[in-house]
Parts: sequence; structure tokens; C-alpha cells
Amino acid sequence: MSTDPPGSQTSDERFRHWITDVEVTPGNSDPNCKFSARMFVDDELVCDLPVIDSTRPLQWSGLLLCHVSPATKVAFRLCKSIRERPRYFNFPPLTISEADEESGEAMLELPKAAWVITVKSLTPAIANQLYPDVLERLDVIEGVYDSLQPDATLKYLFKYALQFASLVAETLPESTAKVSFLIYMKAWELLDQRAQLDEKVQVILRGLTSIRGIVDTVSQVPSPMLATAMSQTKEAIHGILALLEDVSAFIFNQNTTNDLARVPPEEPEASVSYDVETCLTCLEKLQQAFYSSWSPTCASPNNSHAAEEEISDGLQLKYDARTTFNESAETDWYEVVDLLRPLNPSGYDPNQACSDGTREVLLNKVINWTQNRESAETFMWISGQVGMGKTAVATSLCQRLDRVGVLAGSFFCRRDSPNFNDPLLLINNLICDLAMSCPAYAHQAAIAIRANPKLCSSHLSLRYDGLVKRPLQKLGRISMPTTLVAVIDGLDECGDYNDRGKVLQKLYEMSRLVPWLKVIVTGRPVVEMQQYFQATCLHKTMVHLHDYDASADIRAYIEGQVAQLAETEHWPSGSISQLCELSSGVFLWATLAIKYIKKSAFSTLPRLRKVLSNQKSPVTDHFDKLYTTVLETAIDDDDDELKKAYLQCIGSILVISQREPLNTPDLQYLLLIVGRIDRHTLEQTIKSLSPLLLVTDGCRIRFHHPSFKDFVTSATRSGWFYIDLSQYRSEPADCCLQVMQQDLRFNICRLETSHRLNSEISDLKLRVDSHIGPALKYACIHWIDHFLVSPTQALVEGVKKFMEGPQLMYWIEALSLLGRIDLAIAGLSRLAALEPSRFNGWDLVVSWAKDAHRFILSFYNPIAASTPHLYVSALAFAPRGSLTALRMRPHFPNTIQIAQGGSQDWHPCIKAIVHSHAIQALSISPDGSRIVVGYPDGSLAIWDKQTGACVSRSCGHRDVVTCAVFSSNGSIIASSSHDSTIRVWDVTMVLNDCRVLSGHSGPVHSVAFSPNSSLIASGSSDRTIRLWRPNVTHPIHAPYFGHSNRVTSVAFSPDGTKLVSGSWDKTIRVWSVDVGGSRLANNPLVITGHSDSVTCVLFSPDGSNIASGSVDKTLQMWDAHTGAKSELREICCFMLIGWNNSTLGRYSINIFPAIWASKPHQCYCILS
Repeated sequence: MSTDPPGSQTSDERFRHWITDVEVTPGNSDPNCKFSARMFVDDELVCDLPVIDSTRPLQWSGLLLCHVSPATKVAFRLCKSIRERPRYFNFPPLTISEADEESGEAMLELPKAAWVITVKSLTPAIANQLYPDVLERLDVIEGVYDSLQPDATLKYLFKYALQFASLVAETLPESTAKVSFLIYMKAWELLDQRAQLDEKVQVILRGLTSIRGIVDTVSQVPSPMLATAMSQTKEAIHGILALLEDVSAFIFNQNTTNDLARVPPEEPEASVSYDVETCLTCLEKLQQAFYSSWSPTCASPNNSHAAEEEISDGLQLKYDARTTFNESAETDWYEVVDLLRPLNPSGYDPNQACSDGTREVLLNKVINWTQNRESAETFMWISGQVGMGKTAVATSLCQRLDRVGVLAGSFFCRRDSPNFNDPLLLINNLICDLAMSCPAYAHQAAIAIRANPKLCSSHLSLRYDGLVKRPLQKLGRISMPTTLVAVIDGLDECGDYNDRGKVLQKLYEMSRLVPWLKVIVTGRPVVEMQQYFQATCLHKTMVHLHDYDASADIRAYIEGQVAQLAETEHWPSGSISQLCELSSGVFLWATLAIKYIKKSAFSTLPRLRKVLSNQKSPVTDHFDKLYTTVLETAIDDDDDELKKAYLQCIGSILVISQREPLNTPDLQYLLLIVGRIDRHTLEQTIKSLSPLLLVTDGCRIRFHHPSFKDFVTSATRSGWFYIDLSQYRSEPADCCLQVMQQDLRFNICRLETSHRLNSEISDLKLRVDSHIGPALKYACIHWIDHFLVSPTQALVEGVKKFMEGPQLMYWIEALSLLGRIDLAIAGLSRLAALEPSRFNGWDLVVSWAKDAHRFILSFYNPIAASTPHLYVSALAFAPRGSLTALRMRPHFPNTIQIAQGGSQDWHPCIKAIVHSHAIQALSISPDGSRIVVGYPDGSLAIWDKQTGACVSRSCGHRDVVTCAVFSSNGSIIASSSHDSTIRVWDVTMVLNDCRVLSGHSGPVHSVAFSPNSSLIASGSSDRTIRLWRPNVTHPIHAPYFGHSNRVTSVAFSPDGTKLVSGSWDKTIRVWSVDVGGSRLANNPLVITGHSDSVTCVLFSPDGSNIASGSVDKTLQMWDAHTGAKSELREICCFMLIGWNNSTLGRYSINIFPAIWASKPHQCYCILS
């Protein structure tokens, strides 16, 4: 049953083995009978197979990874239970080697029992059978990852894992890649069904971008050479395959019920959560191992035998162009160098190369391209904006090419140096370098110079034709063992506008003259280079540096430079991460910042603080100079009107792109609709600013580094390029409103019926993309954001016009189709909260916004599920007094009318959320945006309180969840359970890693955070209270005794100096808290008065009173200092008061839990 080739293991060698099914035959038809089982591998319990009754086949399915050897023994203990009376059957074990490789099956039999257990495994033979059909599913995955729409497209990053496995499977058929591919596909099928992903899964998927780099690298290699190349790095490949199998198993477990889930470790200190950080670190090391063993030259054809070629003098010679073919040729290149006088020093400077281990994906891809002779591409442009590391990449390329002897020559242009920006010197250096690299060329160039010495001092075209073009043309048919490569860095800094076009044309032609020479240039995407490259260079490839995420490489560089320094000088926590974040993918910023910090003669902390706070420094000075140069080149005119138009375009791009970058046509459409910027000016501005603008996925535009915005919005730094962004913030809001007024319409996607859910319309995405273009989508999503930052009277009138007509409904319709109704809820809430009293008519807009907010909340489910029900259901059944319904119904006369009955006003309950399980615990986040709920199966879920959507769900506890609470800042959740443990969850918007706190000997009924979240208190059936620190898995000090029965509830006072506890012993106890010593004082205040078990206790917001709920059906209030009874409020069994003192929840066995406003009788939410 192994997943390695048969016979490849010795008796002691361990290998990975996947079990997918356990089946018991014959089945079970007795309704009183249930089956369960335990699985053992080498006498170790690995799997508890859950109970199956007569309604299901006796089969457990899932994924179980075992590390086994051929001698490994697998055993089962089957449990048959009739009316809760179990009987156990121990089946004799089998060894792995006994399994049938072709079927993947192994059988266990017990003579005295009537059942046979069949274990099914995913063996290489089974994988070979299934692989072709499953591979077809990969080909039909159409989605791609879009970094500007990460939530919707993040799952498509998993395609790289599938592509990697398929490449390995096709190239190295003896590997286990087909098994891996099938495991990955099981995970993908679950990912593809998910609209929202667990936070851990999201982090893992982002980490898979490194696999994309490997896939790109491998894909560059010609097919005949690929097996040889991949065999060089087989160990790293197998490691990556195995790690991705583990990742797939984790994704599988997160998204479905795995009957074959491994039994968690019993050790209290052991974490039950998946260590994502360790996984990604391991993946990074495997990636480095792959690149370190990947040899580009092993992928190139070895034409070491020269063919008979005919050269210009008519002689038939058999030679290799890299070897001398007569004695005089040995001196040819000396003659060329002596006459052309190249720069000294010239070529690349190794000190400018990329740091070790960085830019590996990009460098390997380019190196592979240089040696791929199957492709017609001979010319490459590596394009990147200011500071993105083009020179470092070019230098590293030169190093690697030089190391394997294929560097034909190099030249590094610099605008600030007359020698290094002269096109003639560039050509001279390339001629000399090529002559020294290729004696055959040196011979032909020397012949040309002897025939016409004036070529050495001629103009560019004549010199190129005489010393490059004609000599190379005579060598077109000679043989070369490898492809030579010339590298020119910073071509955008060579000469003037006309010179760059000429040099680019010559270099491209040079790459087409002989089959054994390729040319690589780097440069900013200036207009003239873009135009020539796109119009003339047919056999070319373009590499955009911004397509290669440099964040990990920048972190590696920064950590390598200052990690020890940060530790020695005690830099503030997170400083290195801040530096990485501020770099924003621009290597130059990181390099300048590190050099500036490290050059400090004394402590580096002052300079560090200056850099982190973006104060004036050599770092900002350098970028200011760069930006000034680019803008002066772009706005090469003293015309004030032209300058004003440029700055207006820059301001608008800055304001819009910080929300969501748009592509050029849609940006034009959005800005041109108000008629303040003409099309030609906008197009010219975008072209001229290309060295500063990033054109990202989908051709979307944004400025490449935040420092540009800092520069142009600072009058002291940018001078006459200064932009006051406040002048441009209102314009996008006006554009958005006009786009929506003009383009929104009823049934915009032409849906045929209201009888189908959005999810059931197979071509809905295509319809949405066709009818809701990027500009309209941007307007629908961001118009409120733009309005709120800069409201004006004119905009208020525009909003009023928009909301009083049918466009309001069309807007909600569009957001429903886009799956973003949540934005309408949040946006209208913020709109209603704004009180610009200086604007006429705003009070009316606020009332409309509040009612529209309530309208969407009340009908959220039908509107989100099926867009037509915005009109069919929501508008029809809204209360008669709804302001939205009153305004909208005249525009839709065919809407259903309620003839009799119906409500006049909105119901006090805003929203009901239906749950699939009973609710055992509930808590509201401090900001009121989320609700955490605990369930009987041990799982927790976080719900968005506004939309009612489940944000995250996670299983951790092994029994009923009894309590779940947020910390004061909402970043941590503590939960307790009947399994006697407390779990502490790191949480932002979703449930993340958890720590298990063990110490109680009975079910834990209640947990509570201290006000500063430094302590957790817990109460248990073992009659004790314990204190914990959230980041430590064992309790602080010994347990606290006092109650004579189970402790059902604990709560801290608002100042953290007291802890109150309630118990089944009918008492309440108030404990003093020694905050410094993290302990409770002895002799608590004992409060009596309830006639039955106390189920809940809580302090009032000022800490002066305590509320308690009891099984005696009373809610009592007590003085927290004396224990005296206060005024009786209401009957209740469980209650909570929100952190903002505006909500109170109550829960009783006989009623739904509900969230109530502190204002009388206003219910916000019912959960069932």
C-alpha cells in the first residue's frame, strides 16, 4: 500500500502512505445497532472512527497520512453497540506489504466475527489509473488570482500546487507526484466550493506564490531537457510534494468532516492547531534548496560538435565559434580593444548584485530563457519603476551568465555620468566584450577595422553596421555549444529621447542576426521604449519586476543586514517588520534606509525612528531627487495650463488608486464623465509618468511607492510640483455619482426569473463582468467613501438626487450581483452617522440613509441570495411607513401590493440569524461588529452582526462549548467546555490558532477576561476558580476553593480589582484581586439570597452593583461592596451587558437568545 514505487523500500525504510477509506461488510440494518472503531498503526492509536448508525453505510472516508515501512502493522478494534451496550472485536493485524498494489485494498478478517474490514489506500498504481481523468479537471479551472480582488480569487493560488505536481508527474513518472496530485485535487474541490476561507488557509494560499515561481522556472525549460534538469533537484521536489500533501490534508480537514482524522496528541503542552508559520518556513527552505540545485546549463542542448560551415572567404572550416581557428585570431580581440578603447573599468560590479537567496524566481526564469533555443524570442526587456532593483537584477544575471561562460558583454548606463550614458561608448564596449567572448567574431571585426579604420570613430549607425551587423551576419551559420547573452542595464538613462530609440532598434536587430546570441535590456517603462518595443520587436519577451513579489526578498535582505544590530541595540518590537512594510516592494528604499541607519556613529535608534516616521533624511532626499527628475522630464514645458492639467491628473490618480486602482480606460471614463480632464491630457499624463506608475493585474494603475504621495503632498519637498489633495477628494465622489446615475438600470444583468438563486445562475459572473464594468463597479463600491472624506453642498445635492430616485434600488441590485451587500450596510450606516449641519437638506438624506440601512438589514437574506427579490419581496413587504418603500414603489408599479394587513413601521427586531445547532454560548465583540457563538459539538463560529454572515468557524473542543468571551480589544477569544479545557484563540476577523489551557478536573462552565486582558478567570464543576495568563497553557498558582458546588459563572469588575463568582450552591462570592501578584485574596464576600442555583453573575459598568441570574427564575441586583440586595429588574437565567453599555443580552431555556438595546423594548437581533 505504499505511495512509492514497488520494491523501492527496505524493511526499515519509512515512507508516506495515504489511507482513504475503511469499509465494514456486511452493512448494518438494525436501527438499534451502532458501529464505531479504533485504528492502530504499530500498536499506536491513530484514529477514532466515529459512530455510524443504520441510516448510513458502514464506511469511513477521508484522508489519513501514516509514515510506515513494509513491515508496519495495521490493526482495528471494532465496537458494535446495541442499545448503548457495547461489544468489542479485535481484528488481527496485517502488514503493509500484504496489501494489493493494483487495487489498493487490504482486508482484515476475524473468524469469530461476521464482518470483514477493507482498508483502501491511494497507491501509485491507483494514482496511475485515476490521474488522467482528474488531470482534465485542472484544465477547466478558469479562475486566476487577482491581487486587487484577493478575497474572491485567493483560492486560485492553489492552482500552482496542482500545476507543480502535474509537471513533476509528467516529467518524472517514477516519482509519487500523481499520488500528490490526487491529494491536492481533493483539497481544491473543497476550496472551490467555499465563498469564505479560514484565515490559516488564506495565509497558506498566499505562501503558495513561491510555488508559482518554481512552476514558471520549470516551464521555461524545453521539454527534451526538462527531465535532466529536474533530476538535478529531485530531493527538493520530493520535499515540496510532501509538504503540499500536508497542506492539502489541513485544507481538507478545515473544510469537511474527515472520518479518518488523526487522534490529537494527549500531552497538555501539545498544540492541536496547524503550525502555518513552520509550514511556510519549511516551504521557503525547500524552495531555496530547489534553486540551489537547479542548473540552467543542464537544460541547454550541448552542441559541442561543430558542423562544417561556410564563411565569407569561401573556405570550408570545421570549428567551434568559441575556439580560435588560426594563429592570427588570437590577437584579433586585442586589436579591436586597442582601437575602440572601451571604458575601464566597465561591465558589471559584483557589489551591486542581489543579496544571496533573493530574486531566485526571477533570475532562474531569465537564465532558463537565455538557454532555451526552442523559442523564437531573442530579446528581453526587464521593466521596472524607479527603485525596483533593476540594476541589482542585471548584475546578478551577469554574474550567473559569466560563471557558466555565456556572458557576451554588459553595459550599465547612468544618467549622471557622461561616459555611461553615451550610446557610442555603449556600442564600443559591447563590441569589445563580444570580441573577447567569441574569437570568431573578433576575427571578423578585426578584418572590418583593417579594411576601414574610420569605423572606430564613425557615427552610431555606421559603427554599428560596420562592426556589429556585417561581422555577425557572416557568422550566422556557425555552431555554438551555448547561447551567448548581452546585458544592458538602464537603457532609459542612455542618451536623449532619439538616442534611446536608435539604440533599442540596434540591440533588437543584433539579437536577430545570429541564432546563438540573445540580448537583455533593463529600464524604466518610458514612453519611447514602450512604443518601439510594442510596435517593432516581434520576437521579444517582457518581464515586469512588479509581477514578482519582492516582499520576502526584501525581508531577507533587511534581516540579514540588521537583525543582530536590532537585538544588540534593543530596537522596538516590530521595527524590522515596519521597515519591510515601508519598503512596499521597492528594493532601493530598503537599501537606502538600511545604509542610512547602519552608518550612524552612535546608537542607531534615532535614525531608525526618523526612517519609520518618514522624517527628512538621506532616504527621502534621494527619492525626492528621483521624483523631481522624472516629473521635470514628463512635464517638459513651462506652460502653466499644462502643468495644472498634469497635477490634476496626478491628484485624481492618487485619490482613486488608494481605494482601488482602475485600468486606464476605466480611469479615463470615471474622470472624463465630469468633463474636467480631457482624454488626450489624461492619456499623455499616464504615458509620461510610466516610470512612477505601476500597471498591475488587469492593467490597473497606481503609483509604485507611497513615498511619491508623501513627496507631492509636501510643499517643502516637491516645490512647484506640490499637490493639495483636498482639492481633488470631492471630484471622485462626483464622478462616482454621475457614473451611477448614467449607467445603473433595472435588471442590469438581464436575469430571466426570480425563481433561481444567484448561485444557480451558471453564467452570472460573465453577465456581471459584461454589464457592470470596472468603472461602475468602482463607483458602486466607493462612492460613499469618497463623499465622506470631502462632503460639499454640491455633493449633498447629488446624493439627494441619487437616493430619491430608482438609482438607489439599482445600486442595491448591483451590489447584490457583485456579492457585496455588506458594503451597502456599512456605508449607509456611516452615511447616516455623518452630521454636516452646515449643508442644506442633509437631515433628509440622513433619514433616507437610516431607513435604507434598515431596509437592507431586514431583507438581507433574500436580497443577497436572489437579486430579483429586492423588488419581488423586499420592496413588496416593507412596512407602509418605510421611507425607502414610499419613495421607490411609484417607480415600480408592478410590485406586489399588500391589500390587507402588513406592518406600518419596522419591527423592533432588526435581524434573525438561524443556526444549525443549539446555541450554548454567545459573546459580542467590544466594537459590536462580531458575535462569537459556541455549539454542542465543540465548535465555535464568528458571525458578522450587521449582515448575519458566518465569518469563520473552527472546531477545537471535544465536547460542548459552555462559554466564549472576547478580550477587551477584541483580538482574543477564550472559550470553555465540558472537556475540562479552556482554549484561547487569536482572532482578527476569523478564528485562528488556539492554545489549550488544562488544569481543571471537571467541565469548565465560565471564563472571563480581566479589563486589560492580562488575566483569564475560569469556574468549573470541580468547584474551583483558576487564574490564567492568555499566552501560558498552565494555571497561575493553585486553584481557589470556596464554593461547595460547581462554579457556573465568573466576571471581573471594570477596574479589575474584584472577581465575582456564582455557583450551584446558591451563593455569590466577591473576591479581591491582587493585580500585581495575579492572585485572589482569601475570605471572599459571600452573598446569599437566591433559592436555587446561580447561573450568571456580572458587574455593572461602574462596578458598584452585581447582577445575578438564577434557576429560581429571578434576576437580582446586589451592592458589590456590602452584598445588600438592590431593586429587582426582570426574570432571567443568563444575561450579558455589552462593553459599550448599550446592549444587554438575555438567554433562557424557554426563549430565544436576543440582543436588546438599553433603550426600552428595542430588540436588535434574535439568534436561533
